[in-house]
Amino acid sequence: MFALVGAAGAAIAPFAGHWADRKLTRPMTGAAFAIAALAFVLAGFGQHNIILLALAAILIDMAVQTTLILGQHTIYQLDPSARARLNSAFIATFFIGGALGSQLGSLAYRTGGWTALSILGATLPLIPLLYWTTEHRTPHSAKH
Repeated sequence: MFALVGAAGAAIAPFAGHWADRKLTRPMTGAAFAIAALAFVLAGFGQHNIILLALAAILIDMAVQTTLILGQHTIYQLDPSARARLNSAFIATFFIGGALGSQLGSLAYRTGGWTALSILGATLPLIPLLYWTTEHRTPHSAKH
């Protein structure tokens, strides 16, 4: 069942690309953060339920894949002549964040068990979601 999780990330990729092309990067990024947080809440309740855990894993994978694709779309617009460098920095940052999250997850599980791990997992995407809700945005017409 958990082998299907990888397919979920691959299945969402074309949708994320479509959302980026339709200029829905911002709202779909916020939605992905919220879905990731809710998925960890679901995982917290599903500690002993393989179906809930699988559903949570699928939702987390889809949220991560969505933010990855939408993030890449955003950085590619910064400087088209520096795409390779920007992408390298972006992917390195993405992996560093994943490594730090894994380490924090290990510490949370060791100190507080499944509940602490689920709370940490739900909290981590809420941090960028909070920023997302409060960031200053330039009106679209002022960008041109």
